[in-house]
Amino acid sequence: MFIASEPFGMLAGLPLHPLLVHSAVVLVPLVAVGALVMSYLPSFSRRHGKLILILALVAQVSVFLAKMSGEAFSEILDKNVGKHAELGEIAPLVTLPMVGLIYLRWRMDRAGSSIGNVVIRRLTSVALVVSSLASLVMIFLVGHSGASSVWGWIDKL
Repeated sequence: MFIASEPFGMLAGLPLHPLLVHSAVVLVPLVAVGALVMSYLPSFSRRHGKLILILALVAQVSVFLAKMSGEAFSEILDKNVGKHAELGEIAPLVTLPMVGLIYLRWRMDRAGSSIGNVVIRRLTSVALVVSSLASLVMIFLVGHSGASSVWGWIDKL
């Protein structure tokens, strides 16, 4: 039976966190790469910006759900996941600016848009590059620390 014991705890006897985290691990880097291309190619932004924005919103929700399910999972674990928990706590805050900047860049690049002059557009692109790279690094660090806490014993084989 597929019933969650609590909103972010268990589903069918399995913890939700290992299941939910994969969407964030896949979507955030995908969106970040799309955002990097958007920042350099307005034509790409015009054609694919709406799709990247939708994926960015889904990615942001996945990061939030991974955080919430991780908090619920850590309550039933008898393992210290301190570093992973600390990084997971700030991950949604690091990825959020990328979502807003993707929206802004997409609005600026749409045909007929008069939003922002050249300086504002360039600053937006620079900020989008920085936020995309920060999101990539953060998701890597959170994922690596989580994987190390689960699979770290393999090094000792």
